[in-house]
Amino acid sequence: MEKRRLTSLRSVLLQYLVRTALACLLADDAVQLADLLWVQNGGLFLPANQAAQACQKAAQDVLPGMTAATFDETQLDSLCRYALFAAPDSSEVLATNMDAGHLQRAMENRQGKNRWHFGYTQYYMTSKLQDGTVCLLQFDYAVPYADPALRGVLPDMQTVHCILGILLLVGAVVWSTHRTGRFLTRETEKLTAAAQAVARKDLDSAVFSGAKVREYESTLQALQTMGDALTGSLQKQWAMEQRQREQIIQLSHKLKTPLTIIEGNAELLAEDDGLTAEQIQGLTVLHSLNNFIPVTIGNILGGMVFVGIPCYFIYKKKWQKYHDDAKTA
Repeated sequence: MEKRRLTSLRSVLLQYLVRTALACLLADDAVQLADLLWVQNGGLFLPANQAAQACQKAAQDVLPGMTAATFDETQLDSLCRYALFAAPDSSEVLATNMDAGHLQRAMENRQGKNRWHFGYTQYYMTSKLQDGTVCLLQFDYAVPYADPALRGVLPDMQTVHCILGILLLVGAVVWSTHRTGRFLTRETEKLTAAAQAVARKDLDSAVFSGAKVREYESTLQALQTMGDALTGSLQKQWAMEQRQREQIIQLSHKLKTPLTIIEGNAELLAEDDGLTAEQIQGLTVLHSLNNFIPVTIGNILGGMVFVGIPCYFIYKKKWQKYHDDAKTA
């Protein structure tokens, strides 16, 4: 019989970890490839440096020809976030298209504070207008949508990338966990079936082999050993019960035969007209039993006394001799 190749439970868990790691790497590569195809060929996104180029063009070519009165934000690219200040050292904001969070970062930058904020790192350019007004331009290197209408509705491309990556990673982990869990479930069902068969004492239908994990196969072999021991114990118990039934049948037969003889003799003697009523009553089965049972018990007790006492003294003498020999040795 060819010996089956078994794997250890440690190997199963190691395979689960390796499979999960590879699945996560493949999921991440798939997200990176999808992003690359969308950026290059899809036309849905603009390059990450598009905002920086737009702010540089505005700072060099557009803003220097304006004043605070003639400032027109429509001449700026929609990727440019700006804040118009009354003077270089002023904190008065004349106009801005920034939200509260981006404006706070811009004010901290003007004050020379560098605080960490969650999200993209913000970069700044400053342009001085003809009347001394200062325009602070803010941008980052996020990948923007090509359509300006989508920028305020949909999350940016990096956020979509993170969400898609997380979903794929979760899917990879779930797939790997389901695969390993299903394998371990099949192995556990074999143990459960064998244990239930032993509990039902139905050892003929029990299967104590077939596991692919070494630890599970060892458990099945242990269950088989326990089942064999249980079978032997049941057979011994059945044989003992069979002997007890046979002894009871034999004893009842032995008791029935003398009682039948006694009852027949009593009936024959009762037919004799020379017997008195008291003599006839003494020949009944009940009266015979009343005399037979005490005599039988007395014989049994007497035999126990006359046989048991000599055996006791013989055993005591042998035990004393064995004890003395043990001390001498």
